[in-house]
Amino acid sequence: MLVLGATALAVIGLTSCDDTNTVTRSSAPVVLTGSQVPTLVGTAPGLVVAFRHNLVSDAPVWTQIPVQVDQRKIVPFGQKPATNTAVGSVGTVYGSGSGGPEALQYADANTWVGADTDPNLDADDEVVFMASDGGGKARSEDHSQPAGVVAGSGVVVKVTDPRGTDERGWVYLFQSNGSLDPAAGKDYVDYDFSLTSGAYKTTYKRADGPNAETSRVTTPTYQMDFTDRWKETSWKVLAAGASGADVLDGHKNQFITNYCGRSNATFADAEGAFIANIDGPVRAIRSYVGANSGPYTERTHLMYRDREDVITDLRVHSIPAIMDYIDYSAAAVGMTYRSSAVPDGVTIDGVADPVGKALPSWEAVDGPQGRIFTHNAFTSSVASLAAGTEEFYRDDVAPSESQCWGDASYYGASGSWITTEIPNTDPATGPAETVQGTRITQFAAPASAPSEVAASAADWAADLDVPLTLAVSPYQP
Repeated sequence: MLVLGATALAVIGLTSCDDTNTVTRSSAPVVLTGSQVPTLVGTAPGLVVAFRHNLVSDAPVWTQIPVQVDQRKIVPFGQKPATNTAVGSVGTVYGSGSGGPEALQYADANTWVGADTDPNLDADDEVVFMASDGGGKARSEDHSQPAGVVAGSGVVVKVTDPRGTDERGWVYLFQSNGSLDPAAGKDYVDYDFSLTSGAYKTTYKRADGPNAETSRVTTPTYQMDFTDRWKETSWKVLAAGASGADVLDGHKNQFITNYCGRSNATFADAEGAFIANIDGPVRAIRSYVGANSGPYTERTHLMYRDREDVITDLRVHSIPAIMDYIDYSAAAVGMTYRSSAVPDGVTIDGVADPVGKALPSWEAVDGPQGRIFTHNAFTSSVASLAAGTEEFYRDDVAPSESQCWGDASYYGASGSWITTEIPNTDPATGPAETVQGTRITQFAAPASAPSEVAASAADWAADLDVPLTLAVSPYQP
């Protein structure tokens, strides 16, 4: 439903509403598993290509669009090595030990997880493209297919927005004959994973950190930096009209305020390993484990052209609580914080404002620095945790509480806080519950009018709550 800087397709000679893409979720990715496109299973990832179809002067036109295959496999976590000099081996997340809990992970030949044992597209791999790249429905009477593809290999993916009226688009997947690049000459995301120590397999301290980085993600809409495994430390909105100021102090986690025994700083300083660092044309993937006495606690960042999805799987012994919040920097002073609980907003200025503890369905900050929407949610097998989850908000230039890392202030610090005890979530120590946090952050140009922000953020969050629907079938020209 939400349009944030979408580029309209100039299509001439349309004869019906099915001849063009009417899905207006410009930032929404479409993620299919190989099991959803069985006729392409067995195809080399570099041979999976995608197209949109439109009519120009009533003639069919095929335009290649970027598509990405991310391979996955089930691997055990293994154990952290005894020392930082222990030799690793491919086959577990830690590259050490054997057996233990297993999970479906992104495969990466540059980590100890290793490449997928099946080099071709298989049932649990993911095929990703952007909904906004879709086109219209190919007319059966045209009997056409793009140049450079294997005849009869086509799959049509119909994408429908259930919140809209007749909002739908189509993307066509094919097997290339080897003459086409799946990126289609595009690169929506640039992820430069850079350890200051050198190559991951030969220099990373898996037993005991820290491991300094100068890693960066850059898209046409935003730039973000990482300085260690659990430290996301810089956000700059690059969309047209934004100032480009660095408004982030850090994406932060801890049990409670004024307790620094467990935080991103201690997570990064202890044992840990990377699962995958992938830079593709549609998205980048950064995935890792290791959080002190939760060595299998895992965080995965999925970075798209306009948004970042952060998925955190808690795997640790019983803990008293957990916070997940964004602490903005002094460069965010003057921006307005809004949420579904305070849609009129309060100014980020280092001075406390009454916001309340009701958990919002969306949060937003906006100003000349840019516009940032956030949707933060926890899901758990422990139903009682929902009642103990509340909003955390703090705007205080000189707080009495110790800041575990970053600057000494809270600027518009906002997010979710599970305030009640969380039972065991570590599958290595017996029966384990599940707790997963999902934070989705959208970056955009400053709003043309402040009065538009609340409605726009609410519409965006409603889109996230009602995903696009997909229908997949063979393409038979």
